[in-house]
Amino acid sequence: MTTAVKGTILLYNPISGHGHLDSWNALFVEFLLEAGYRVASLSPGAAELQSRLVRKQLAQHENLQILEWRTPKRGLVERIRARLVSLCKQAIPNSAVESAETEKLKMYEASYLQPQEFAERVADATKQLGHKPQFVFNMYMDLYRDDVTGWRPFGESQKIPWAGIRFVPSCVPPSEAYYKLASLKGMCFLDEQIRQDYATALPNKRFEYLPDVTDASAPSEPSAFATDIQRRAAGRKIVFMGGTISSNKNLSEWFKLIALANPAEWFFVQLGEVHENNLSPEDTVAYQQALVAKPEHLLIHAQYLPDERLFNEVIALSDVLFAVYRKFSLSSNMPGKAAAFEKPILVADGYLMASRVNKYRLGLSVQENDANQMLQALTTLVQPQAQRVVARPEHFAAYRQDFSHAALKVKFFGFLDQALASSIH
Repeated sequence: MTTAVKGTILLYNPISGHGHLDSWNALFVEFLLEAGYRVASLSPGAAELQSRLVRKQLAQHENLQILEWRTPKRGLVERIRARLVSLCKQAIPNSAVESAETEKLKMYEASYLQPQEFAERVADATKQLGHKPQFVFNMYMDLYRDDVTGWRPFGESQKIPWAGIRFVPSCVPPSEAYYKLASLKGMCFLDEQIRQDYATALPNKRFEYLPDVTDASAPSEPSAFATDIQRRAAGRKIVFMGGTISSNKNLSEWFKLIALANPAEWFFVQLGEVHENNLSPEDTVAYQQALVAKPEHLLIHAQYLPDERLFNEVIALSDVLFAVYRKFSLSSNMPGKAAAFEKPILVADGYLMASRVNKYRLGLSVQENDANQMLQALTTLVQPQAQRVVARPEHFAAYRQDFSHAALKVKFFGFLDQALASSIH
């Protein structure tokens, strides 16, 4: 018996080239296809998505259409500027104020994703499809400007019901203008408490918590990169720190820890693109000193790895994952990586990551500004499994169950079903 094909869901991913976002984009394509939906995907990283879907054996799925990202960016920005400046002039005729507002708008355009671009690309996707999608899901809502002026044109032109994911939510009550749009049905977060706070503050919208899952795929054969790390480590305990390296990665304490550790016992791996303009002064000094000194027990690969399997391969050969981030109150997929590859993890005390790591006993939490405490914790975590009270197989298994793809699907489709139901007039 043939299962009836459901309506078309447009997955809109405004940013590509970041492993976590690209991974989630491909994952949601997979989920929706499995659930029987037609999926239209619109992303500047179509090739990246295609390669991930090839590995999932979904690239040629009959219900998938990867759309062309074809709206000219230059012309689009110029049209946005003209529209926004026009609105400001109508509201504020004073020329001095006009000038100030225009400069403010230019700042917005340089720093934020534009709502009108979202609307225009959805309209173009509709043309490519030949019909309106039933629903639009935006995979990354974090960098959009949040003011009424920016979202008013969107609300006027984009009437298709939609929702999205916000990885870094704002404080409650939220100020983002899009929450006032009738077309927005709700938002998804990676934090249970944030979801509850938003549901209380905005009872007319639907909010859901999504488990922060991770991609645990790895190469079928050892890569030259991983083999070289093992050669250089030469039997020493490997401590891994990776991802996008910015101020929250706590580089100043990371390098203090490396300086304290015995080079005969420890080998440190730092993997990921370094955003030097986002580092603290202390981070910058420590990083530059490390680049000059080149400690023998440290490997820095300061580049983004587009293939997450290689990233995972390095995690799999490591002994401990370092995630003692600075002032980082958000969810992270690093505990998921730890659970997937059964590696103890070290995190900063007092935040959401510590709450999860301590609840599931995946590792230890320490003060984010105490390198001596970090070294003591690392020493504890590399003890034989039989001697540890944390980071045992049953602990990792419990986390994998609660943060599994199956758990994510239950939450997401519960949210989507209600959002679709609220869209029927």
